[in-house]
Amino acid sequence: MAHSPGYAMQVSDLAAGLAFFTDKFGFTLLEEKPAEDIAYLLDIDGDALLLAGPAAQDIPSYLAAPKFIAKPGESAAFGCENIEALQAELTGKGVTDLSVSELRHGDRVLYVKAPDYTFEFVQHADVSFEELLHNYANLPAELDEALAGLSDADMGLALTENSWNIRQITHHLADADILFGEQIKVMLSSPGTQMPYHVPVGNDRISTADEYRERPVASSVALFRAFHNHILDISAYVPNASENYIEFPGGRKITCNEQIRGLVQHASEHIEEIWAIRRKHGK
Repeated sequence: MAHSPGYAMQVSDLAAGLAFFTDKFGFTLLEEKPAEDIAYLLDIDGDALLLAGPAAQDIPSYLAAPKFIAKPGESAAFGCENIEALQAELTGKGVTDLSVSELRHGDRVLYVKAPDYTFEFVQHADVSFEELLHNYANLPAELDEALAGLSDADMGLALTENSWNIRQITHHLADADILFGEQIKVMLSSPGTQMPYHVPVGNDRISTADEYRERPVASSVALFRAFHNHILDISAYVPNASENYIEFPGGRKITCNEQIRGLVQHASEHIEEIWAIRRKHGK
């Protein structure tokens, strides 16, 4: 590979994963190395991806920064312009395990079960940047509402035995603000800056470490609120903030509009997850 991908997906069967991703999703196979149980692909966004079967060794050595490795049972998200058209296309290709949901702020998601993973194809609501900032501003209050009245024991509740509990989800939301909030600050203050991909806290760490499983959520909730207020204060003083952008290695650009939209979508999904946990346990 001329340029190593920064992202890998582990699969339980390389051939089955390759067949699904190329035949159903239209990923492009760049190179397959059966002896190493790996394959390089381009996803539907044109980004390089490493697919690694169970016999693959030392997966990080194949990757460039940020060296993010997804594991079976996790999810992957992509943008989508027309959910109905994509749903019809996938159904025509024999994909049967799919569903559509609408998020709290009007975005719609097509969930597709693939070998080892759930794929989320997101069609964003057609909203102005001002409406987007309004939704972003409301997220701390929505999180407060979702957590209201829960005891410390309730914070340990989860949808399933293997999914994150409410406490872990809340800490993860604060992590996302730290990770992507810095990028937004640079977009607003120094548009056009080249930045490296940041390395997120791995899902394994969130699932197992005491600072996510046991630590009270008060500081994370406070950070979530403070960071939102901070970004909103800055953006009010930046003309045309919507189109300010940063550039990643390889030339990919992301605008402030796109980044904030992604944070609204991400937080909305997790807040709805908290509500789903509460409904399941009658809280």
